[in-house]
Amino acid sequence: MPSRRRKGERPIDKSQFYRPYDETHPVAHAIRTGSRWFLAWQFQYGFSDARLVKQLGIAPDRLRQLDHGAPVLQAEVDALAAAYGIQPSDIIASLPNPELLVMD
Repeated sequence: MPSRRRKGERPIDKSQFYRPYDETHPVAHAIRTGSRWFLAWQFQYGFSDARLVKQLGIAPDRLRQLDHGAPVLQAEVDALAAAYGIQPSDIIASLPNPELLVMD
Protein backbone atom coordinates (compact mmCIF):
# COMPACT_ATOMS: atom_id res chain seq x y z
CA MET A 1 0.00 0.00 0.00
CA PRO A 2 1.64 3.26 -1.04
CA SER A 3 2.04 5.82 1.69
CA ARG A 4 0.07 9.01 1.43
CA ARG A 5 1.90 12.21 2.12
CA ARG A 6 1.72 15.80 1.15
CA LYS A 7 3.94 17.32 -1.49
CA GLY A 8 7.45 17.85 -0.19
CA GLU A 9 7.09 15.52 2.78
CA ARG A 10 9.57 12.75 3.20
CA PRO A 11 8.54 9.27 4.27
CA ILE A 12 9.25 8.39 7.88
CA ASP A 13 11.73 5.57 8.46
CA LYS A 14 9.66 3.47 10.86
CA SER A 15 12.51 1.04 11.49
CA GLN A 16 13.97 3.56 13.93
CA PHE A 17 10.91 3.04 16.13
CA TYR A 18 11.24 -0.76 16.29
CA ARG A 19 11.41 -2.08 19.80
CA PRO A 20 11.84 -5.82 20.37
CA TYR A 21 9.12 -7.45 22.45
CA ASP A 22 9.98 -8.05 26.09
CA GLU A 23 8.25 -7.63 29.44
CA THR A 24 8.71 -3.82 29.27
CA HIS A 25 7.13 -3.47 25.81
CA PRO A 26 3.86 -1.46 25.73
CA VAL A 27 2.05 -4.46 24.24
CA ALA A 28 3.22 -6.65 27.14
CA HIS A 29 1.89 -4.04 29.56
CA ALA A 30 -1.47 -3.94 27.74
CA ILE A 31 -1.71 -7.73 27.89
CA ARG A 32 -0.82 -7.79 31.61
CA THR A 33 -3.56 -5.25 32.30
CA GLY A 34 -6.27 -7.18 30.50
CA SER A 35 -6.02 -6.68 26.75
CA ARG A 36 -5.99 -9.67 24.45
CA TRP A 37 -2.82 -10.14 22.38
CA PHE A 38 -4.43 -9.30 19.04
CA LEU A 39 -6.03 -6.04 20.19
CA ALA A 40 -2.90 -5.03 22.09
CA TRP A 41 -0.86 -5.11 18.87
CA GLN A 42 -3.63 -3.53 16.83
CA PHE A 43 -4.00 -0.61 19.22
CA GLN A 44 -0.23 -0.18 19.67
CA TYR A 45 0.17 0.42 15.94
CA GLY A 46 -3.15 2.19 15.38
CA PHE A 47 -4.51 -0.18 12.75
CA SER A 48 -8.25 -0.34 12.23
CA ASP A 49 -9.98 -3.56 11.23
CA ALA A 50 -10.68 -2.02 7.83
CA ARG A 51 -7.00 -1.27 7.29
CA LEU A 52 -5.95 -4.80 8.25
CA VAL A 53 -8.60 -6.30 5.97
CA LYS A 54 -7.46 -4.15 3.07
CA GLN A 55 -3.72 -4.44 3.64
CA LEU A 56 -3.54 -8.13 4.58
CA GLY A 57 -6.54 -9.60 2.85
CA ILE A 58 -7.71 -11.22 6.07
CA ALA A 59 -11.51 -11.37 6.28
CA PRO A 60 -13.26 -9.32 8.99
CA ASP A 61 -14.71 -12.50 10.51
CA ARG A 62 -11.21 -13.95 10.80
CA LEU A 63 -9.98 -10.82 12.59
CA ARG A 64 -12.80 -11.23 15.11
CA GLN A 65 -11.85 -14.89 15.58
CA LEU A 66 -8.23 -13.93 16.27
CA ASP A 67 -9.37 -11.27 18.70
CA HIS A 68 -11.42 -13.83 20.58
CA GLY A 69 -8.62 -16.36 21.01
CA ALA A 70 -8.73 -18.54 17.89
CA PRO A 71 -5.51 -20.28 16.88
CA VAL A 72 -3.35 -18.16 14.58
CA LEU A 73 -1.58 -19.44 11.48
CA GLN A 74 2.11 -18.77 11.00
CA ALA A 75 1.24 -17.02 7.72
CA GLU A 76 -1.10 -14.67 9.61
CA VAL A 77 1.62 -13.91 12.17
CA ASP A 78 4.05 -13.17 9.34
CA ALA A 79 1.54 -10.87 7.62
CA LEU A 80 0.70 -9.00 10.82
CA ALA A 81 4.38 -8.58 11.68
CA ALA A 82 5.12 -7.20 8.22
CA ALA A 83 2.24 -4.74 8.50
CA TYR A 84 3.39 -3.53 11.92
CA GLY A 85 7.07 -3.43 10.97
CA ILE A 86 8.07 -5.91 13.66
CA GLN A 87 9.46 -9.43 13.80
CA PRO A 88 7.10 -12.45 13.78
CA SER A 89 8.89 -13.64 16.92
CA ASP A 90 7.57 -10.54 18.74
CA ILE A 91 3.98 -11.55 18.07
CA ILE A 92 4.67 -15.19 18.91
CA ALA A 93 6.23 -14.15 22.24
CA SER A 94 3.06 -12.23 23.10
CA LEU A 95 0.69 -15.16 22.57
CA PRO A 96 -0.87 -16.20 25.88
CA ASN A 97 -0.39 -19.85 24.97
CA PRO A 98 2.23 -21.11 22.51
CA GLU A 99 -0.25 -23.76 21.35
CA LEU A 100 -2.28 -20.99 19.68
CA LEU A 101 0.32 -20.88 16.90
CA VAL A 102 -0.50 -23.27 14.08
CA MET A 103 2.25 -23.98 11.59
CA ASP A 104 0.83 -24.00 8.07
